[in-house]
Amino acid sequence: MLSRLSHTQLLRYAGLFTWACVGIPLVLNSWYFHEGLSRTDLIAWRVAYFAFGLGYWILTTRLGRSRRRLLDITLLALITVCAIAVSHFSNSGLGGGLLLVIAGILPWVLGLRVGLAWLVLQHVALVPVFAGRPEFSVIEAVLQALFYVGYSTVAFVTGLVARQQAQAREEQRRLNSELHATRALLAESSRLNERVRISRELHDLLGHHLTALSLNLEVAGHLSEGRVREHVQQAHTLARLLLTDVREATGTVLAAELLLTALTVLIGCAYPFILSALGAQGLL
Repeated sequence: MLSRLSHTQLLRYAGLFTWACVGIPLVLNSWYFHEGLSRTDLIAWRVAYFAFGLGYWILTTRLGRSRRRLLDITLLALITVCAIAVSHFSNSGLGGGLLLVIAGILPWVLGLRVGLAWLVLQHVALVPVFAGRPEFSVIEAVLQALFYVGYSTVAFVTGLVARQQAQAREEQRRLNSELHATRALLAESSRLNERVRISRELHDLLGHHLTALSLNLEVAGHLSEGRVREHVQQAHTLARLLLTDVREATGTVLAAELLLTALTVLIGCAYPFILSALGAQGLL
């Protein structure tokens, strides 16, 4: 079943699974993490947690497809704030797990450089959250944030590799379709070559014979008289019409030959590049 899922679907469901795991302490808050938390903190924790899940679900709906950049960045900022809020209101490092989920989709939404900057800044925002806890000094808060940066970097690289593989597959599909189109043009050019050869042979054989026949009938028309002359002139007219038809037919095929020559040159130039591109990706 997992083999049927795309890279984006795997990332999405893995992120949702992590989000669900982070929510376990929230469900069991009557046993865990309840000391020192007010009712307001618990409500804010729930709101931030579920807002994160909703924002992540919407953001990853069209992951890897056409993007609405402003909406994506807005949703990304929303879930980042929600993740930090989870840590703040739960008085724990649970938000770091949600930031790890965000790190996996950063390469898809922002790219490499901006994504790395966002990765660092979102963990910098965790430092005041940790430093506000009495058991943490500022140095310890920084070290704790760096601890989460390490895990998030792994998730970021995983998302980046998945994005590159998805792009490579898309490029492979594009090159394969171009290769199939090139092969179809080559097959069509072979058929057109055969038609041109036949038309030239017809022109050479029939054209010369019809020209000679027309000349002989013209001479016979001058030498004959009466009804015989009428029949000879009629035959002469038919011979000229037939010669005209042969020339028009061969002219059409020769025009097609010019188009074929242009297509053949185009194919000859493009075909090696397509094969080399496929070979570079290990597809041939």
